[in-house]
Amino acid sequence: MDSWPAFVATALGTIYYYILGQHGAPGYTSLPVIFGTVGGIGLILGPIGLLALLKRRNKEIDDESQTGMDLSFILLLLLIAITGLLLLVLRQSSAMGTLLIVHLGLVMTLFLTIPYGKFVHGVYRSGALLKWALERQRQPAVKAKL
Repeated sequence: MDSWPAFVATALGTIYYYILGQHGAPGYTSLPVIFGTVGGIGLILGPIGLLALLKRRNKEIDDESQTGMDLSFILLLLLIAITGLLLLVLRQSSAMGTLLIVHLGLVMTLFLTIPYGKFVHGVYRSGALLKWALERQRQPAVKAKL
């Protein structure tokens, strides 16, 4: 499942708050909560599927030094998704404050560890492609001057 429901939930929540002036937690049947729940379920199913694939992958071509990082990243994503949905379910309880601290701590951990894992490869690759495109664009101008 793609992450578009989570994006739609965030966009709708922003519209509800800033444009419609609906402050406070939206109801369980509101669009931001419905899309957020669908996105949260997808964010739980994705890491579970990755854990299953991690167990089944070919050990002969596997880099065992990366297994710990792979497993910790997948578990971190899973815990973020679970605590996010728990925040929705327990938002009216006394556990909300503690659960919010745990959830935000996990999210902060994800962002702090991004530069050290495979997840950052997308950023580096995008930067390299942008640099290549800019250099390629400038190349005909350099040849014309020679």
